[in-house]
Amino acid sequence: MIESETSKYKASDSAVNTIGYYNKQGKKSWFYRKFYDESLFILHDTVKKFWATIDPLFNFQFGDDKGDSARKVSQNTRGFIIQGGIGPKFSFSSSFFEDQATFPYYVDSYIQNYKVIPGQGRVKLINSTLGGSFYSNGYDFSVSESYLSFSPSSHFNIQLGQGKNFIGDGYRSLLLSDNSFDYPYLRVTSTFGRFQYTNLYCLLMNTTEAILAIGTEGLFQRKAANFQYLSWSATNRLEIGIFQALIWKASDTNNRQCYNLNYFDPIIGVSAARYGLADDDHNVLLGSTIKYKITNNILAYGQVVIDDMGPSQSIKNKTGYQLGLKYYNHLGELLLEYNQVRPYTYTDDNYAENYTNYNQALGDPLGANFKEFIAQVNFRFAKHFAVHLQANYALIGGDAPSANNGGNIFLSDTSGTKNMTSVKMGQGLKGTLNYMDGHISYLMNPKTNMNVVLGVTYRGFKEENYGPGINAYINSPTTALFYIGFRTSITNSYFDF
Repeated sequence: MIESETSKYKASDSAVNTIGYYNKQGKKSWFYRKFYDESLFILHDTVKKFWATIDPLFNFQFGDDKGDSARKVSQNTRGFIIQGGIGPKFSFSSSFFEDQATFPYYVDSYIQNYKVIPGQGRVKLINSTLGGSFYSNGYDFSVSESYLSFSPSSHFNIQLGQGKNFIGDGYRSLLLSDNSFDYPYLRVTSTFGRFQYTNLYCLLMNTTEAILAIGTEGLFQRKAANFQYLSWSATNRLEIGIFQALIWKASDTNNRQCYNLNYFDPIIGVSAARYGLADDDHNVLLGSTIKYKITNNILAYGQVVIDDMGPSQSIKNKTGYQLGLKYYNHLGELLLEYNQVRPYTYTDDNYAENYTNYNQALGDPLGANFKEFIAQVNFRFAKHFAVHLQANYALIGGDAPSANNGGNIFLSDTSGTKNMTSVKMGQGLKGTLNYMDGHISYLMNPKTNMNVVLGVTYRGFKEENYGPGINAYINSPTTALFYIGFRTSITNSYFDF
């Protein structure tokens, strides 16, 4: 039997009529509209003058890790988001949420090692005692994001905010990803014909505390960054981009500010020409992107990142690349992606200028010295239902306590292996990482992506010559997590590492 879209919608509507989704006149009730169609609160004069919406944010999720039988996983998130605009040129958004959570063993170990929640900031313990070598009672943390956006003309957009940015077309980005915690930023985007040029200025953090007067609380050491990205739509199917990043210390160990007007140069390529890729006081990266629309449903894409250029097996050969393929139609998407980053990429002579923010990578969450394969299937059906399947496989070269083999991007590259001219992919403590996730969700309100989800996550690490080391969180017990949740999904969180 073949049904029209209209008949399917009527059947769906009649199925929920019994719980009060219609009023006496047969129209959609307030409850139905707020649950399935609209924002919770809608404030507006006219769209041309002013409009605003207010919606709740939440994530109530519970799970049982069968791989670590004593571990229950939960997340309790409550918050809100306000979005709006004033006229056609000005828009804004602000969100906040408070979170209490417990995590699988490997995430717990990551938190203890780096003192931050992946993708979030520092944590507080919840009535916690130190159980074994890991915090057992969970964590308390909060996040706020916001932006103001102004478009004075069709050619320019200026955005000032606190949040994340992403450059690329894949699941990962080796240039700039949304993996790390939020940061203040100013983004200026210019569009002329087939060219788009973006200047992005950010204030980042190292979690190293600055040395202040005795009896005062130490402040985190600031560092700053500017990014330039120029993309060119060469044809209707081909787009090419070039990228530059500059990281510098914004304060010294005594929290004295260290700014130079040259750091804010808006022209792509100038920082690389002025400082080079191996300067002791600046960390400059170059990169490029490419995407080609093979057919109307198939997209090929890639990235190259260059942190330093040296002989093929030198410690100064800091490069990485990405290759990806997407197939998409009205039912969903299939993604295949390969990422590879050489040892010591993203590091610098001065660890305070590494390509990181808040003890988290600005690129791939695996850092460096890895090869990673990712496959994803996203499939929608029956109007509200969706299936997500994901499989990651990674070959990782890890670090031992007494040796920096190039996987830990938070260290200085001067502490690297003594054999500076024989640096190879996968050197160090070899291991393989397997990560799989599958879940089915029922979408209720697309305004906040409110959905009910049921799924399972598997994570296993197979060691070859692995042992306790600085990246010991990688070598954690197998995770086999069954979970159920009711959530609004408006941000990305990466736990597939």
